[in-house]
Amino acid sequence: MTTTNILLEAQQHVKELLRKRLTLDHRFHDLNHTLVVRDAALQLAQAHQLGATDQEILQLAALFHDTGYVQTYIQHEVVSCQLASAFLTAQAYPADQLQQVLDCIRATSPDRHPQHLLEQIMRDADYVNLVAPDYLKHAENLRHEWAVFLNQRYTDAEWNRLNYDFFKQHQYFTPAARSQYEPAKKANRKHLKQLVKKVAKETLPEESIGIADSRSAQMMFKTSLRNHLDLSNLADNKANMMLSVNALIITVAIPMVATYIRNAPYLIYPMVTLILSCLSSMIFATLATRPIRMEGRTTSQQLESGQANLFFFGNFFRMSFEEYREGMRTVVSRNVNLENAIMRDLFFLGKSLGNKYKQLRICYNVFVFGMMLTVVVFAICYAWWS
Repeated sequence: MTTTNILLEAQQHVKELLRKRLTLDHRFHDLNHTLVVRDAALQLAQAHQLGATDQEILQLAALFHDTGYVQTYIQHEVVSCQLASAFLTAQAYPADQLQQVLDCIRATSPDRHPQHLLEQIMRDADYVNLVAPDYLKHAENLRHEWAVFLNQRYTDAEWNRLNYDFFKQHQYFTPAARSQYEPAKKANRKHLKQLVKKVAKETLPEESIGIADSRSAQMMFKTSLRNHLDLSNLADNKANMMLSVNALIITVAIPMVATYIRNAPYLIYPMVTLILSCLSSMIFATLATRPIRMEGRTTSQQLESGQANLFFFGNFFRMSFEEYREGMRTVVSRNVNLENAIMRDLFFLGKSLGNKYKQLRICYNVFVFGMMLTVVVFAICYAWWS
């Protein structure tokens, strides 16, 4: 089958599939989006002077890349590959070219990094909507889909912020896409930035502005976090110093005193007092530096309700990367989740720091009074023996 024929057959097949099986709620990932991505992939391929075979592969991948939405919304790329493979295999499409088509479809997954030029072109073409003059209309269609299929609902302020944050971190892979798309993308990003500021001013009173909107709050949290960390390091150093001093007394001073006990038995009482004081002091110094108990796992319910912070390793070290990735997406998807994470981090760091200094204070008190008591016991026993 010639290139023209296979493309026409594929286009007709995809059109019928999407028209019949996509719902009215698929307002963004519809047939029009598929054809726009196909045209963009062809345009970028031609800009990079790719051959007819590569252009064919990209067009086929673009036509099938969203067909998986007819069955599932999450990880639709898997189903898209299955549908493309079934159709192209039935058309006796060459196996090596089929594999490239499937690789290009997989490259549209947000968590996959494109490996070569064809995959990079396919990824860039899939985000051509970022440069559309009516980008906000496309964004609203996507917002509707997320509300219907993912049960993710956002206010205007949250949605504008989410889109703006995505624009800031998104980058096109190919030189042609950067050259052709970046100017329009920057214009849309600037417009989104204006919307973020406008909606924030209209909907939020000054006293309810969040951390993300207040530089003073951000600076205060940064300063407090740094001070907490410095104080924690200082407490650890003090505890280590007390451990060293008490260990030195036990290992050096006490054996020296023990050599005189036979001739001066009264020394056993101040020596026992000294040993007990040093051991007690070491116990509290150890408690001050003892690591807290960590579960290593965080549930989605805890993340949704703001009861956990995935930026702390103790909450995720037993989780798989997939679980951690999905959890982090939940945390960073909304400003309120991020702010809760920041506040929880500072709060529990402060709680831990307070407990550490409490134990350290007891450690120093025990050491000081223990030394004083040792001297008093020594004086009494010496006077009695004499």
